[in-house]
Amino acid sequence: MQIPVLIIGHGDLPTALINSAQMLMGEREGVYPLCLYEGDGLENFIGKVFELVASFDPEAPLLVFVDLQGGTPWNAVLGVNDKRVRLVTGVNLPMLMEVLCLRDQCDDIDQLVECALKTARLSVIEKRFPL
Repeated sequence: MQIPVLIIGHGDLPTALINSAQMLMGEREGVYPLCLYEGDGLENFIGKVFELVASFDPEAPLLVFVDLQGGTPWNAVLGVNDKRVRLVTGVNLPMLMEVLCLRDQCDDIDQLVECALKTARLSVIEKRFPL
């Protein structure tokens, strides 16, 4: 059983991340975007997150990525307060791709979270020019 991956964020970022990952890796099952748009409001968005989370097996773990700690997507996931959710902030394309690759072979949520955090640390670098 593949652990569902939910990407929740501002604007079209969740959909764009999934589309970009699939462009590089091919079609992936079990990845779900939820986009926050201007005017959604926190209470309304909590309802949307609740509906999405409730649509999955009540015993299955869920890996939820958000774009920004402290933002409405983050707060909406906290507001749902579901014990199945493992919440990771700062989602980026390398993190998502590594987790999706590992998820093909692994159904341990702890390993997926550790992969996400390790990839985040390794994928954000600085380079000075000229070389």
